[in-house]
Amino acid sequence: MERRLRGFLAERRASLAQLDPGAATLVGELERLVEAGGKRIRPVFCVWGYRAAGGEGGEPILRAAGALELFHLFALVHDDVMDESDTRRGVPSTHRRFAAEAPPGVPSPERFGRSVAVLVGDLAAVLADELLLGSGFPPERLLPALRRYGRMREEVAAGQLLDLRGEAGAGEGRARAVAALKTGAYTVEGPLHIGAILAGGTPELLERLSAYARPLGEAFQLRDDVIDLGPNAAPGVEPRTVNRLISEAVAALEGARLAPEARAALVSLAELLWLPER
Repeated sequence: MERRLRGFLAERRASLAQLDPGAATLVGELERLVEAGGKRIRPVFCVWGYRAAGGEGGEPILRAAGALELFHLFALVHDDVMDESDTRRGVPSTHRRFAAEAPPGVPSPERFGRSVAVLVGDLAAVLADELLLGSGFPPERLLPALRRYGRMREEVAAGQLLDLRGEAGAGEGRARAVAALKTGAYTVEGPLHIGAILAGGTPELLERLSAYARPLGEAFQLRDDVIDLGPNAAPGVEPRTVNRLISEAVAALEGARLAPEARAALVSLAELLWLPER
């Protein structure tokens, strides 16, 4: 997936350069963020959703998985603008980088940086669509996956709005609701469903994957809150909360009809999030 994603971005950078050499900077920024690292957790869940439904691997699922990483970049770049973050993955955030590189005579370097970041994020979303549409799956698999992809993007927007309103700090219940929409919806459940749909997964399998994904998606966000905020996290959000959600996710896979290697991988991914309870 990594090789295909980088190759795709190199192709799109060359294509934009034909329009105008300066325009290639937009894709170059996406390449910079890819090079900076990241866990690639959304592509991982997409691939294992595909394998869980009996998919055998190959070029199409790797391209679809890469599309989800590009969508994640879109969300990160715009999120950094909204949060006024200085760094991302250990390097300057996009809006800070372009503010520092603003052309001479620009009245407001900060506004220039934010504006370019919006464009970079928008382009990441466009390229994600392009990569998924060109993944190579037949229409009868691709169209249902695109519908699920669209719903996932709506959920992310709704969760981000709730976060901007400060509702994540309004107690454990609201914190979990925001985590489910902002992070869980497109970190675990959405990618798993998209992968499974691309392999022809049944509604019953999708329901079982949801039972695993929803608590685990919440655990992802709440775990970050525990680590980043410590005692300042929302009341009731603590390592025990995260571990309870992980256990719930793993239990949901018991008796599920999915490929054994996929079950083992999904359990391992969940258990990686376990936090020590003091």
